[in-house]
Amino acid sequence: MTKKKILCIEDETLLLEDLREELEEAGYEVLTASNGKEGLERLAAQTPDLIICDVMMPNMSGPEVLERIRKDLPHLTRVPFIFLTALATREDIIQGKKLGADDYLTKPLDFDMLLATLETRLKEVERISLAHKTQLMQIEKAVRQSREAHKRPLRVSIVSGMPKVTEPIRAALEELGCEVTLVPEEKLKTKSLDIGSQDLVFLVYSKIVHFFLQYMTNSGVRPKQGKIVLLAPPHMTDGVRSGLAETGVDEFIEYPYRPVDIFKLVMGCLQPA
Repeated sequence: MTKKKILCIEDETLLLEDLREELEEAGYEVLTASNGKEGLERLAAQTPDLIICDVMMPNMSGPEVLERIRKDLPHLTRVPFIFLTALATREDIIQGKKLGADDYLTKPLDFDMLLATLETRLKEVERISLAHKTQLMQIEKAVRQSREAHKRPLRVSIVSGMPKVTEPIRAALEELGCEVTLVPEEKLKTKSLDIGSQDLVFLVYSKIVHFFLQYMTNSGVRPKQGKIVLLAPPHMTDGVRSGLAETGVDEFIEYPYRPVDIFKLVMGCLQPA
């Protein structure tokens, strides 16, 4: 069985070493960082199963680390985040919860409580992942059944300047029997993209995409059939989203573009009008 990976961010050297020893003895793989900046550098290179972080640290506090993670590292959304603190007032806990903290542990640390908390949080993630996988399998089965009853393959275009980002989407759609066309984002600059015959058009958001959508609106060339789906960056503001909706965007899917959301769109296109 693969060991669960825990990142510990703590500026107290002795406590950090104690955390490493206790967690390794309990069977975990342990990554360590002595401050918030180092912790973010670790996260840029590796994805842990759970993060433990001190609240009060010099240069970058625990809440600042969590805020950066939630803003800039959306692929870590489901990774539990636990604060370590010597002072946990009601206000501190409420603020941490608003930022997305999953739990608080107080110093001096009770290692039995720590291990029990880690086990509970990791099992919770496994339950959610299993439920998500089951839902995905059910939707995929329904899509395949609808696909068999459909007269032709679903036509899908994916417009992106970052092919690696959309590769998992392309592979999943082709596995479901869709006809997928990859369109370089640069083609939008020439206004030569013909999406009128497509059932689904996925656009990875960028300035070029934004201007193209405005051009379609101003020129009245919105396709008469099919849906335009914007693959949005994390934390797109309501104002930007509202403005793009007025250009004719039918659906928004936020990064990291969950397969279940993609499959639901395909399922909707395969349903009889």
